[in-house]
Amino acid sequence: MLTIVMYRLHTLIALVVVVLPLRAAANTLPYDVVGHYPHSTALFTQGLELFHGQLFESSGLYGHSKVIARPFPEGSTAPEGSTAPEESTETLRGVTLDKSLFAEGLTFHRGRLYLLTWRAGQLLEIDPERFALLRRHAYKGQGWGICYHSRRDLFAMSDGSDEIQWRRTSDFSLVDTLNVTGPGNYQHLNELECHGDYILANQWKQPYLIVIDARSGEVVSQLDLSALIPEGLHEEAVLNGIAYDARDNTWLVTGKLWPKIYRIRFTLPALETAKSAAKAR
Repeated sequence: MLTIVMYRLHTLIALVVVVLPLRAAANTLPYDVVGHYPHSTALFTQGLELFHGQLFESSGLYGHSKVIARPFPEGSTAPEGSTAPEESTETLRGVTLDKSLFAEGLTFHRGRLYLLTWRAGQLLEIDPERFALLRRHAYKGQGWGICYHSRRDLFAMSDGSDEIQWRRTSDFSLVDTLNVTGPGNYQHLNELECHGDYILANQWKQPYLIVIDARSGEVVSQLDLSALIPEGLHEEAVLNGIAYDARDNTWLVTGKLWPKIYRIRFTLPALETAKSAAKAR
């Protein structure tokens, strides 16, 4: 059962470290940091999504998994030393998960929140206003990241491999898979954000935000966010969390246990025509 609660900081559990091979050279996009905001270092960030002016965030680990939501400002930088939005009991809303569930990525579709679990094989369909559990959808394998792809009217899901799974919105059944290809190793795809014909993805233990052509699976560019990674944090404090803000065409990025959320701006590369992309399948 899901239960609404107030939150406190928790001691976090160290996880096993797996190091990926270094990536080959790829087309790297420039970006500008246009804002930053406090972020609780107790949050083991798995998913990030803006919905109706609220920032929804899922935080993992067994016994500590939760989803929280709070109002989020548009295009401004919070003063240094200010109270983090997620720590305000006046605006913070959220839900904890059963101790047997490890929260992963989240997305929205038709006003409902969909939350993956890591190894339980359950997609939780949640009312984002009351945080009431509406339905459970079963799937096989692991759940890592998820986003709703409006042009295909399907969910895109990552499972820790170099594939993206296309799943129906009605029952989360598997429709197809998409191999992610390019000049590097793309195992351990994690948090996803769908945007037009693009899918932007974090990759576990890598400092890059990779940009994927959702039609062909080709990695068309990447952003090197190494400069944003805080120093002196736990080895599990890796880049993870992407949310598009349509209000000013910017992107929010953060990481597990990070003290800040960053607002960045960049220009996505032009994609091949649909006909050319279809040939690449």
